[in-house]
Order: sequence, then C-alpha cells, then structure tokens
Amino acid sequence: MELVGLDDVEVDDTIGNIMEGLATPTIGMYFETIEEAQKYYERYGQENGFWIRTRASGKGRNRSNEVTKVLFVCGKEGKYVARNQQEGIVEVNDKTVGEKKVISKKRVRSCSTVKCGCEAHMRIMLDKWNYKWKVTGFDESHNHQLVTPSKRMKMKSN
Repeated sequence: MELVGLDDVEVDDTIGNIMEGLATPTIGMYFETIEEAQKYYERYGQENGFWIRTRASGKGRNRSNEVTKVLFVCGKEGKYVARNQQEGIVEVNDKTVGEKKVISKKRVRSCSTVKCGCEAHMRIMLDKWNYKWKVTGFDESHNHQLVTPSKRMKMKSN
C-alpha cells in the first residue's frame, strides 16, 4: 500500500533538469481524499503541459449518495460537436425595416481545436476496506502537442 501526499513529494527546480519533479501516477497509488488526488493530477498536468478536468463520477450501489469513483481526463478529451452544422454560420434577426426583416449573418467561434479526443486520464475509486482513494486506471498517451515550459504559466489550470 503506497500512500502519497503532496507534502511528501520533493520537487527539483533545477533549470537543466530533464526529469519532472512529480512522480507519474501509477495504478495502486492511494490518496486520502478526492481533492488530494485531483490536486496531484492537476500538478502533474501542469508540469507536463496539459490541464485536466473531471469527466465523470459515480455513486455506489448502497444508495448512500456517496461518490465512489471519479474520472479525471485531459482538457482536450472528447469531441467537439457544433450546435449548428451549417459551416459555423448562424442567422440572427438584427433589424426590421418596415415590414421586411433584415437578416445578418454572424460568424460563430469554432471550438473544434479545443477537444481532439485525447485518451489521457486517471481513474480513482474508493477502496471500501481502508476508505482511501486508489488509482485504478491511468493512461498518459496524448494525441496532441503538450504546452511548452515557457507557455505553461498561461494554461487554464494556472
């Protein structure tokens, strides 16, 4: 049983250091709380150039409304689906001139570059025997470029 806390991890801030300071999450790691696991994965993402979000959480079968599993994913996970499939153009009624309606066309901002189906994730589940959160799934394969160290301060998670 490997229990890891944020205070237990040493970070080496050497400029020329190739290795990152935070250890890669592994299946079997334990955390005390969901928040601790989320902060750990957020910090791991910041050091490696991606941001995270909570994709899903599940409750147990005992109807206690207690969360028993959580899935944290890369911010670029999923596929973008446009609301209007007509090449991003939406018709809006701006003015009415007399009895005629004047229809202008506005360009809709495309978010298709934000989500690209990235598979990177960390899944945690509550271990009912010791009431700790255990990493049960981890995938670090990204299908997009990660943020460079010089631009990491501009990431959403910062």
